[in-house]
Amino acid sequence: STVLFQVATKDVVHGFNVAGTNVNMMVEPGYVSSLETVMNKPGTYTILCNEYCGIGHHMMYATVEVYE
Repeated sequence: STVLFQVATKDVVHGFNVAGTNVNMMVEPGYVSSLETVMNKPGTYTILCNEYCGIGHHMMYATVEVYE
């Protein structure tokens, strides 16, 4: 599937990384960061903030599921 990630932040610079893929971008306040990718393998992927952004940085994660 082709997936378009559009990510925004209103506070500080964040990183946006989907583990195990080539999805990796910086997210800056006031801008919408966009990246389109093809996800070929079904599975659950972890989304991580990979740029230290403050006290809650270690809790900034989510998942995306790709189905066959």
